[in-house]
Amino acid sequence: MFQITEVLKKVPFFQALDQEAIHYVVDKLKYKAYQKEEVICHAGDPGDKMFIIINGQVKVAVYSPDNEENVIAHLGSGDHFGEMALLTGEPRSASVITTQAAEMFILDKTNFDEVIDRYPSITLSMGKVMSRRLRRILQKTSGTKARVTAVTGSLTDRSLADILKFCEINYLNGTLKLSQNGSTGIFEYERGELRQVQLGELPEDQALDEMLGWQNGMFSIEPYALEMDGLNGSVPTFEVETETAPETQPDASAETPDLDNILVVNNSVVVQKMLERALTQNRWDVHIVNTSEKAHHLAQLRKPGLIISGTKLPDGSGVDLLKELRRHSNAPFLFLTEDRNKALIQSQVKNYGNVFFTDSQAIPDILRTVQEIREQFGRTIAKFQAIQWQLVNMAIDIEAGRNLAYKAAWKAARSLSKRGLAA
Repeated sequence: MFQITEVLKKVPFFQALDQEAIHYVVDKLKYKAYQKEEVICHAGDPGDKMFIIINGQVKVAVYSPDNEENVIAHLGSGDHFGEMALLTGEPRSASVITTQAAEMFILDKTNFDEVIDRYPSITLSMGKVMSRRLRRILQKTSGTKARVTAVTGSLTDRSLADILKFCEINYLNGTLKLSQNGSTGIFEYERGELRQVQLGELPEDQALDEMLGWQNGMFSIEPYALEMDGLNGSVPTFEVETETAPETQPDASAETPDLDNILVVNNSVVVQKMLERALTQNRWDVHIVNTSEKAHHLAQLRKPGLIISGTKLPDGSGVDLLKELRRHSNAPFLFLTEDRNKALIQSQVKNYGNVFFTDSQAIPDILRTVQEIREQFGRTIAKFQAIQWQLVNMAIDIEAGRNLAYKAAWKAARSLSKRGLAA
């Protein structure tokens, strides 16, 4: 069975966290699905988030001015990229493109900073991992190995964070040496991964903290051999699907939805688990299926007050499911859309009522939209109930008036009758 926490534990710098900390990080993650040959990020984009690959595969590449592609690496399930950008804030130095349809967790900088503030030990682990080697110098060389001369400089001109990043993107095999006031620190690298930190007799974490505070001194990057294999290709493209919008909205019965009864329809196990976790925390009754057929059957059986659906399902589309369900229910229908397909889905269902859309598949965004739906229908239900009470009170008043009129007429008739008898 799929477990979100197990995906997170594959990331080396999260492995030392306990279960409570893992769940804290999970709550900060956002989810996004990518199509095959979709660009996740371009070289030069802001480095404001990291990605964890749940399934699928990506390639990391840079492009020359004449559009020649050089692939650095292929990454798959359990791999991650972009974490160093969160520390440095530097733009991305390579593009990442899916080679298969992929699902990913995303941790943006705001949430990352909150995680680091709460669990600062992660920074040392990140220093050792140095991002899974997504970026390295992409130079054309005559052979598979090249001797690279040492890079030296002053810490007054370059911060240690920048230097560490330089070692990472160069996929360094070698050492980084720092010197200040007679003290010498050594960083040992293997294929861009920080293997050891030394500064006198200090433990590694204290050594790293100490050297991160050095504002002056000298550094020397001394590589061994650096492999520079490349692969040429063309820039990937991806197609945007288009569908025909429905002609008219089918008739639907008007009912008061039970918004605590929620049906989730999605073929992604990841989305299912994340939504189940988030929705059940609010004590809502959640039922999850992965196909239109199962959704239709369960909707008739359970009569959900809210349906949450992906746009694509194994046996159809979310739009087709909406059309089918509208034959017997007008319950609110929430599409899990993103910027890339939101306008298209909106155009296809513009003739339907009680349809809503998310801006992304991030759990906080989905929950916010669900709450907005609940508030909107809560106000509508309250107004409807108020009108009902008004009608009830009017009926009571009318009935009371009828009774009074009947009694008055009866008394008048009795009075006339007595007068007639008296005469």
